[in-house]
Amino acid sequence: MTASPLRHAAPGKDVARTHNLARPHRTAVAGVLALALLGTAACGKKDEPQASASANTVITESPGASASALPSGSAAATPQPSSTGGSGSGNQPPTFPKSAKDYGLAALAAWASGSKSKLDQYAVQAAVAQFMGHGKPNSQWSNLNCESAGSGRTACNYRNAHGDDARLTMEDTQLGHPTATVDVFLNRTQYPTDAAGYVGFFMAAWGDGNKQRMTRYASSSIANMFTGRTPPTGSQTNATQSGSTWTVQVNGLPVGSGSWTFTVSGSKLGGGNAITAAKID
Repeated sequence: MTASPLRHAAPGKDVARTHNLARPHRTAVAGVLALALLGTAACGKKDEPQASASANTVITESPGASASALPSGSAAATPQPSSTGGSGSGNQPPTFPKSAKDYGLAALAAWASGSKSKLDQYAVQAAVAQFMGHGKPNSQWSNLNCESAGSGRTACNYRNAHGDDARLTMEDTQLGHPTATVDVFLNRTQYPTDAAGYVGFFMAAWGDGNKQRMTRYASSSIANMFTGRTPPTGSQTNATQSGSTWTVQVNGLPVGSGSWTFTVSGSKLGGGNAITAAKID
């Protein structure tokens, strides 16, 4: 085997080479190896392979560490989590509240968004069908109350700014997880196209204490006229028309429980705020 070049170099030359290194502490190592190798050569063992590293290996600078060799605590070695939720597409994953009240509000918000895929995450398919069969509601929902519905279920009642009522039943063990809503009852505000029926719906909303619905049929000022008063248990109506304006006379039942006169705009029938005036007789 060919001997390392350092074996044939004079000790003085080895010292001169090691002085040119950037790391002085390696000079002593190189010198010791040089002397050891020279001693080996003097013993006549030039042809035997040497197990020790050559002087070139000892004195050569180590290459810089690559990024893959950095410690695990470094930024290059530890991937940073994505700032987006879910699969990293930028869409935030849905949240599933652990209380029935908040879960119902989340389900109603999904319904109001008009997205069936969102609603699918909060309700079983039978309930989703009930939601989707009632169009897209106003999104300003408030909780009225929650109560036990038996068999490990909780039912919560809600109302929005348009007077729509909703009763959602949730499976208690599924709260905090997808599809906890198992049953839905919806009572949306409807807008009759006849004056007598329109006023009759206003009177029914008064009887139900649904001020939001009363406001949708008339105005907040007219709704306030009836707030705090006792509604009749029934009523009789009589409507007369003059041009595009209707006058509707209402007599409460039982007899003597009150009478009221409403002015209705014919052009607004079938939509909101058709009752333009009201008088308590």
